[in-house]
Amino acid sequence: MRLLRPLLAVCCLCVAVQAFAAERSFTILHTNDWQSRLLGFGPNNEFTPATLNDDDTVGGVARLATLLKQRRAAAGEQAVLLLDGGDFSMGTLFHTVTRELGGELRLMTELGYDAATLGNHEFDFRPAGLAAMIGAAHRAKGEALLPLLASNLGFDPARREDDSLQAHYEAGRILPYKLIDRGGIRFGLFGLLGNNAVAVSPMIKPLHFADPVATATAMVAKLRAEGAEVVILLSHMGVIQQADGSWRGEEVELVEQVPGIDIVVGGHSHTALAQPLLVNGRTPVMQAGSEIQHLGELHMRLDDSGKPQLIDYRLHPINDRIAGDAAITAEVEDFKRVVGERMLAPKGYAFDQPLAKVDKTLTREFDDPILANLVTDALREATGSDFSFTGNGTIRDNLIEGRHGVQGVSDLFRIAPLGIGELDDAPGYPLIKVYVTGQELKNVLEVLLLAYQMRDSKSYYPRVSGLRFSYNPWRVPFDRVSRIEIGDPLKGYRALDLQNPRLYSIGATSYVGSFTWLIGDLSKGLLSVQPKDAQGRPLSELKAAIIDADPAQPGVQEYKEWQGLLEHIRRLPDIDGDGLAEIPTQGAAAEQRMRRAPSLYPAELYRYAGPLQWGVSGLMLGAVLLIMELLRRQLRRKQAARLKERHVAALQ
Repeated sequence: MRLLRPLLAVCCLCVAVQAFAAERSFTILHTNDWQSRLLGFGPNNEFTPATLNDDDTVGGVARLATLLKQRRAAAGEQAVLLLDGGDFSMGTLFHTVTRELGGELRLMTELGYDAATLGNHEFDFRPAGLAAMIGAAHRAKGEALLPLLASNLGFDPARREDDSLQAHYEAGRILPYKLIDRGGIRFGLFGLLGNNAVAVSPMIKPLHFADPVATATAMVAKLRAEGAEVVILLSHMGVIQQADGSWRGEEVELVEQVPGIDIVVGGHSHTALAQPLLVNGRTPVMQAGSEIQHLGELHMRLDDSGKPQLIDYRLHPINDRIAGDAAITAEVEDFKRVVGERMLAPKGYAFDQPLAKVDKTLTREFDDPILANLVTDALREATGSDFSFTGNGTIRDNLIEGRHGVQGVSDLFRIAPLGIGELDDAPGYPLIKVYVTGQELKNVLEVLLLAYQMRDSKSYYPRVSGLRFSYNPWRVPFDRVSRIEIGDPLKGYRALDLQNPRLYSIGATSYVGSFTWLIGDLSKGLLSVQPKDAQGRPLSELKAAIIDADPAQPGVQEYKEWQGLLEHIRRLPDIDGDGLAEIPTQGAAAEQRMRRAPSLYPAELYRYAGPLQWGVSGLMLGAVLLIMELLRRQLRRKQAARLKERHVAALQ
């Protein structure tokens, strides 16, 4: 009996210690960049969430729902938080009705998300569009709607365009921070939109965003003052891997500058990190890829001093080995019905309608130009222009072959899904058409080229149709284009005559085409372009260049990029007679239209050269001649000195 009591005491102590340890452990489940990808990642007609091991698609919100149930059950009594790093909307046909349905936010609420931050794409339908999305979700979910965290968001009191969004902020549906008490731990959460994300958000005005570092410093202090034991940043900023394998980016740099952040749930760069980046040796920075392809799971515990310590991490793939939740699948099907009724049927399409076939996956990689050529050819055809331009970043998805190669309307829409009207409020960038001279065409190419080189970003990689061009990196910036040939691979190409006064037409989306008015600013006044109409009259603003798809109707009927792409693909030849167009992947369809051609050969250094190249060459030639003259004078002085020495020696 004497031995039994101490033994029981020891056992009770062990149980208490284990219970305390369990109470001080927690799990963070996280996603980022949903981009409205509610169905699987692949051809939608092959996505079968109700059955296992019979398709190659990954992702799908119904499968995510099932996986979340499994991971919560595995966590047992531990505190579990489910968080998202932003860009939950924009990218598929589902986002076209998000203002009416708030579908993404409704699903996140049903899946039990504790909070999400705002990404740049949440503002693609302008602040009023985001407000409508939140309003629709709130009508469906009431006060159960998940909170959106935006700590550096600011409103403009002098403008009305952000008033409806500010009303949601004042109602507490958008918060600067949130405290959550769970499992005996107080968590403090805040959210930030990064500088780069703001810079690529053309529709975000009149909202403004405060400096992330200053905001984070203030938020950490406030959360700690209110008792937060674990401070979590929901960040839409991004990380970038360097050539040496190290990681940088706004999320890493912010944690380095702001002490006191314990965990970062990141987004924006679509990076699937197999393990967190441990910044300053202790703060995990996490991202789970994009488009619901993965779920991140972080396990941590608070040590004796109350500091969070990493236990382990896992990035779960979401694929056909996970059965989709039936209720979520049914809800997504209902969203599909609304998309069909409101968005597609008026344009003569259906969500699951097959349009074409492809014999291999087409990507957005630099050395795979087929998809980019398809898109720019569609833009040129839709606008009836001599040339068309876009940037690689506006092509939003690969064209995935899948098992059968069949591509439906919903698959093809994902290639060009973004934007909103300039003259209407409908989804999709409108197409524009402007006229320029041959020299102005070269100036446009120079700016597109330098933007890509300076930004060192795949998003800015120029894509063109109706021409092909070469650039010489040995030439000076803004004067590197060394060859321009106009035409196409079927009819042939001819060299562009810069001296010919004729006007050439350029077709583009309103987003890409808007840069035409900014050439002077972007080149610091070194180059100029004046967009014109067919008669050569200057166009003062973008709206004047928008194509009218139906002049018989009053006003301007915008022709959207996604419509032009689908119509172009629909008209491609049906070679095997099965009713589906074949998307070409060989020969002319695969030509490279921009070529890097480094050369010091004079013809390549000065073909199409302008004042910049000639001026710098003149300066270099002048510098060489000056050096030669100085050397000649120094040599003459030395020769004179030697002659003098000889003369003195002779006299002695």
